[in-house]
Amino acid sequence: MYNPCPMSEVRQLSIPGPAGRLDAMLRVANCPEAGAVVAHPHPLHGGTMRNPVVFHVERELHRLGWTTLRFNFRGADESEGADDVGAAAAWLRGLLSGKPLYLVGYSFGSLCSNRFLQDHPHHGVAGFVAIGLPVRDYHLGDLSLVRIPMAVVQGTDDQFGSPKEVRHALSGTPAPAVIEEVEGADHLFPRRAGEAAEAVLRAIGAIGAPVPGDT
Repeated sequence: MYNPCPMSEVRQLSIPGPAGRLDAMLRVANCPEAGAVVAHPHPLHGGTMRNPVVFHVERELHRLGWTTLRFNFRGADESEGADDVGAAAAWLRGLLSGKPLYLVGYSFGSLCSNRFLQDHPHHGVAGFVAIGLPVRDYHLGDLSLVRIPMAVVQGTDDQFGSPKEVRHALSGTPAPAVIEEVEGADHLFPRRAGEAAEAVLRAIGAIGAPVPGDT
């Protein structure tokens, strides 16, 4: 286990978006090791930046010593969502003083992050973690364009794609994607948000992100 860094207070703010301001929550680390934008599930299905999985993931990343940003999507379709991810990533990059930036997206947030990475080859993102990647009902585009380390955290009972289906869908990535399974969890990770966050920490370590070792 790592020794968690002290938690900073959450700052509620608005950041510039492609079609107006985006509501966001920021935790700033002292001398951050890296930064992460955490994107939530579909807003038309109740997804917000206060989603339990998003909250737990953001908190645990911050405890690593990362600066973290979660935000509320304005748009409801994947194209608008990708623009929102891009705006959040650009804004957070300005705080990081050259430290690596990562994207973490849950469900709809993973689709929007994936699309942003494919549409913007000079995105400046160091790595990508998808949570609950809905491979069964959605087209993931040309994954050969995602030329950064990628990992997926997937419940073994996910209604929108099993880990096996995820592996098949990600066979086109330039480098083998890391798959972290959460045994017995479905797409919503009911009462399992903490386990999803732990899996994200394992995943980011596996793709080379700065994660403290055992002390």
